[in-house]
Amino acid sequence: MLSPRLTSIVATALLLASPVALAQQSGPTPAIVGTWLLESIVDMLEDGTLTHWMGERPTGAIIYSASGHMSVQFMRDPRPLPPAAAVQGADRTKLAGADPFAELDAASLRDLLRGYYAYFGRYEVAPGGDVITHFVETSLRPGEVGIEYRREVRIEGDRLFISLNAEVDGVPRRRMLTWRRASMDGGGS
Repeated sequence: MLSPRLTSIVATALLLASPVALAQQSGPTPAIVGTWLLESIVDMLEDGTLTHWMGERPTGAIIYSASGHMSVQFMRDPRPLPPAAAVQGADRTKLAGADPFAELDAASLRDLLRGYYAYFGRYEVAPGGDVITHFVETSLRPGEVGIEYRREVRIEGDRLFISLNAEVDGVPRRRMLTWRRASMDGGGS
């Protein structure tokens, strides 16, 4: 039988050798690891006007893993809806690999695509913890694959703030995304 001190040393060694602990020690800042739920996306124009790229109350999530991978998804408010006929379909439209868009016209497809945005890749947090870079590996917009997005990042309690300077249709803006840490029960903290 091991002494209590030796048991403690062995338990600590096993914990530190776990893949999650190793990833956190050698990888990104642990504070950002987890699931964050979108609260708002607000653009401030140079004249102080506020605009909302995905509507007043978009939904979404961003996930940062301890292994250095990330995934983000946004859905517009109001949520894009396919024509009623597409929703009424059989179970085939609910199966992975099915094509629920086959019956939609170009305008309906465009509306659905404009109301949703997602990408996946790796991420790195700068040593100071105030900048994060997303390395896009897959995206709803194929032209983004291979792009690196550098963003200012700040965590305050259970809130994550990601900001950037951008230009949309030639109009400069400051975009602020506000997230809250997801709790174990599915809601905010």
